[in-house]
Amino acid sequence: MEPLTWKIRLAAAAVSLCLLAAAGTASAQSDPRTSYVGNNYDTSSASIPAKEIKAQWTAAMDTVSDDYAMGKGVVATGGGKAFIIQSGQLAALNVQTGARVWKFGSGLQAPLLYRSGVLYAASKTGAVYAVNASNGKKVWASQAASQGAVQLVTDGERLLVNNGDIQAYGLKDGKMLWRIHEETGFIRPIVAEGGLVLGQNSVSGAYTYDVLHAYDPATGKKLWEAAKHDLPAAVKDGTVISQRESTLVEAVDLTTLDILDGKTGKVLKTVIYNPQNMNLKDQGPGAGDFPAWYSGNRIYLNAGNKLYSYPADADPAKTTRDTYSVESVDLRYAAGPYDERILFTNNSRLYGVKTTDKSTVYYGGLRNDIARFDLIGHGVYIIQTDGRLIAMHLRTAKPVVQLKTGGNVFGPSLSVNGMIIVQSKGKVQAFKEPDSLKMK
Repeated sequence: MEPLTWKIRLAAAAVSLCLLAAAGTASAQSDPRTSYVGNNYDTSSASIPAKEIKAQWTAAMDTVSDDYAMGKGVVATGGGKAFIIQSGQLAALNVQTGARVWKFGSGLQAPLLYRSGVLYAASKTGAVYAVNASNGKKVWASQAASQGAVQLVTDGERLLVNNGDIQAYGLKDGKMLWRIHEETGFIRPIVAEGGLVLGQNSVSGAYTYDVLHAYDPATGKKLWEAAKHDLPAAVKDGTVISQRESTLVEAVDLTTLDILDGKTGKVLKTVIYNPQNMNLKDQGPGAGDFPAWYSGNRIYLNAGNKLYSYPADADPAKTTRDTYSVESVDLRYAAGPYDERILFTNNSRLYGVKTTDKSTVYYGGLRNDIARFDLIGHGVYIIQTDGRLIAMHLRTAKPVVQLKTGGNVFGPSLSVNGMIIVQSKGKVQAFKEPDSLKMK
């Protein structure tokens, strides 16, 4: 063989080996590229260094077809019991064992509400029931119907049922006290707080806008309404603090909170926040209008990949704000502040920011997208879209336990008497809360 021919063949063989070994390198047009290697590794969550456990007990419950309602939760808890609907009956389960303690009624459906030893539920026909949570005996049944209930709430003296209208029943005898009807119903949850019942609906005309309504809880009489205002960020000291809303014809460029008189709805004070020091001439409409809420003695503004915080009663132009963020543009605020953490996610990765020094914590090991997570004790209980729950320590980011639920579309995980309750479509499960995650 000629030396030159031998060298050419050797070089060609070396090039072929490199093309096979190196994914993503350039190649001649004749290279067919018939294979691709991506995330070719074990994607089972069992590879996470956390103890795999089984549920202490599992019970079937009636399926809720509305995924939004399921996400809000359909299980009520209290007095060491979990309350669910099974075959149209209200069933009380011992949270330690899952054993059924009692059952009640027929044709019942979610939502359920537990308050002060009494369980409240509505039937498909609209009858509302109050049931003794200890023994399952009927306390009262309403004569007036509230069909299609989507929310039950108490204000201390009355049971309020939201089914688009609002009905008030006496807590002691179930007598209907009043009914509120607006032309367009209350599709968002109502609020009963600070001696007021607050609801929000939408009004359509040349354009659509929201209206905040305030009612007297004793009589149901409307006290006032405020157009282009959201449900309250807070109700305190006889005032309602509501965020002003943008419309198609009137943009709110910066987060604007109106402090309304609780009795009249009159605007007592307006506070405007501009945490990014925006020059509004250079920005589009609503560029600095971020959702706001109160937590403790601070107010928080959700700007997506950043969370801003101010002292609640301070002038934002004269005080120092805190900023929490993760250096990744695709992450968005998710939860907190809770247990010295504020959480950000893009549904596949989860990060925490410490409220103490604003350093970042990574909650690694997830192999599937996040369906939801809930913060309980010192734990973040993450449920993936494959149905696997992974409980991690919020402060250390260490996985503690994992549970294959086999469910989908999950409600909030709950903590009751040392047990974690997991609710999903058609099923409720429970396991012991890990000692390391308990809030001492």
